[in-house]
Amino acid sequence: MKLSIIDTEKTTTHTVNWVELNTPVGNMVIQEKHAPIVVELAPQQELLFELKNGEKQSITIVQGVAHVTREEVKILLPLAL
Repeated sequence: MKLSIIDTEKTTTHTVNWVELNTPVGNMVIQEKHAPIVVELAPQQELLFELKNGEKQSITIVQGVAHVTREEVKILLPLAL
């Protein structure tokens, strides 16, 4: 599954096994073939994901939205103020 983290300056792409999203109503784990959704991400929370080699990585999301399709998760981050 492809994970794309998109901000106003660059796009970072990873091949991952899963992505854990923290939303205002709780967290969810996204794997390949997940039902498509668009969800707001909880501010100041970690976005955790596992790379294909098994290494876990995380980034802190200040604010953003996730767009999930069956093959890809796009994390859209707004312009930093």
